[in-house]
Amino acid sequence: MNNRLLFTYGFSFIVLLLIVTGCSKDDVEEEKEQVAINENNDNPFEIDEEDTVIMGSIGHSYANVEVDDNDEVIPLSYDGDELVIDYSVEAEGKATNIGFLVYVDGIAQPYKLNTTESAYQYMHIFDLEEEGVDTTFQFIFTPITGKEGETVNVTITSIYNPSFIPDMKETTSYGGYHHALSVIRPIEFHENSESLNMNDFPTNKVLNEISISTEPVTDDFLEKLGGGVTTIDSEMLDTNVFNFVEIEDKPDNETNFQITDQGNLHMKLKILGHPGVAYQNTFYLNHQVLSDQEGNTSFETKLTKGDVSVIDVEIDIDTLDDFSTFYVVSTPVNPEDFYENVLTPLKTPSVLLYK
Repeated sequence: MNNRLLFTYGFSFIVLLLIVTGCSKDDVEEEKEQVAINENNDNPFEIDEEDTVIMGSIGHSYANVEVDDNDEVIPLSYDGDELVIDYSVEAEGKATNIGFLVYVDGIAQPYKLNTTESAYQYMHIFDLEEEGVDTTFQFIFTPITGKEGETVNVTITSIYNPSFIPDMKETTSYGGYHHALSVIRPIEFHENSESLNMNDFPTNKVLNEISISTEPVTDDFLEKLGGGVTTIDSEMLDTNVFNFVEIEDKPDNETNFQITDQGNLHMKLKILGHPGVAYQNTFYLNHQVLSDQEGNTSFETKLTKGDVSVIDVEIDIDTLDDFSTFYVVSTPVNPEDFYENVLTPLKTPSVLLYK
């Protein structure tokens, strides 16, 4: 069960080749998707192989995956105390700088890396010492959610080159960096998850005035969603999911936003598409989870036909650094109910918030 992400850069475009392999309750599924972005060509999906330079590649998977007599992946098992997950990553080029996010039932999970003495973090970032070689390591954590008798999913999501941040001098956008790649595997709970002191985990209680609502899908909205590049219609929304962030006063096509005011910055996450799919949505600042004042880190939406799910939030501007990376990850809670469509987590493009 291995995921591999290839990053290529052309003189006027970025090409992303993504192979996603996820586990469902029935079998292992594989989907291959190619996306091209070309600002200077009339056809943004036209790829000129002669102008393409490989930036790097990354693949990661569970180590020593066990299968049953039907060649189906055996779920992870939680039997109390800390859970240890053996994992493997291989990368080349720019992709050797990597960070991992872990989710249990769609909820962001702080974890330790390699040793029980390691600090709990929502993302650990490290640089691989060798290129093109499998590097093994361990995620160690006590799940913050899960009850005896439940079977839910553990989702492991990598972020490519998370250490990069634009400086607004040499660079003004993230380019091909910060793409996400995920692996999903079920876990069976044979014990309740332990009661943990959430104060022991890193928290940023900066989300204010949170509200969850819906708005109707309109033709104008679909045209805006396509961005003049591709046509998105209601039929596509039956099997695909889209998410993006609107930031108050920020033009849609900008990947950075200068903050000059005080008070709160108003943002909206909008997610729409495949009816019936439930997502836990997690907000990140500098790769660390944001929470509301009560400590809630994930906010659930369930997609309905003809509607856009909207999460309104405000962030206290005084809590922002001079340069901050912001994005949202939407993790499906029930992908096994729609295994024929291979529903994977969605990450919004990183946005630089700077003062």
